[in-house]
Amino acid sequence: TQDKIAASKKVLKASDDPVAAAKISFVRDQKIMLDRFATNIDRAHTRLSLTENVMAESVNLMTRAYELGIQAKNDTLDAFDRRAISFEISQIREGMMGLANSKDTNGDYLFAGYRSNTEPFVSDDTGEVKFAGDRGVHSVQVSESLRANTGLDGADVFMRVDIDGAVKPFFDILITMERELQGGAINDGTVSELNACIDHFAINQTQVGAEMNKLDYQKSAMERRSVLMDENLSGLEDANLAELVSELQSMIVSRDAAHRSFVQIGQQSLFDYIR
Repeated sequence: TQDKIAASKKVLKASDDPVAAAKISFVRDQKIMLDRFATNIDRAHTRLSLTENVMAESVNLMTRAYELGIQAKNDTLDAFDRRAISFEISQIREGMMGLANSKDTNGDYLFAGYRSNTEPFVSDDTGEVKFAGDRGVHSVQVSESLRANTGLDGADVFMRVDIDGAVKPFFDILITMERELQGGAINDGTVSELNACIDHFAINQTQVGAEMNKLDYQKSAMERRSVLMDENLSGLEDANLAELVSELQSMIVSRDAAHRSFVQIGQQSLFDYIR
């Protein structure tokens, strides 16, 4: 009883209450599982946040490229002016290469699929960009029956831009624009493709946001479950200290009474009984 009071627990070992001990063990196992799910949610949210930042920055860069394309179509510009614009497009292309090869907090490439240690986008001497990753999309378990993606398919994001029902590698569009401007002109179709790129990255950004919202909802649900489990666990194992103290005091009184009785009886002799 003293041990229970010190620990503030009414079940210290399974023999105290086998049924309650079994329930306590089950609830604790459930809490450990919820903690693992919560860790997965936090890691997935961090990775998705990085991916969302890449998509947002891609939209910004493509918007700038589109603005430059509109500017390059201005009849007041000559071939020299358009070549000057091509230099900024070259910088935008390099910036997009950096974004496409972004890494997460563990040093893994965000858009390489399951080949997370392989740089996913590489360019050759001609400037053509090739995809060296795979189509895998990482996911984690966030509940007993729900998984959540932690990123996007890199090939879909950067190599499959929808242009009027057909797919085209994103970097090819920038390379084409850069070469056209270096030649002193730009086609209307190229500018239209840049606008499609903006929509493409915006859609992927929305997809990432939807995954992050799913994680937020799931985390809220997990927190509510955890609170309920804490309350259940408290009801199963937390001791009623007032009741235990009263029980202990009663036991001490009984012990002291028995001790005094034993002392008195032990002091009597055969002559006391004869008398």
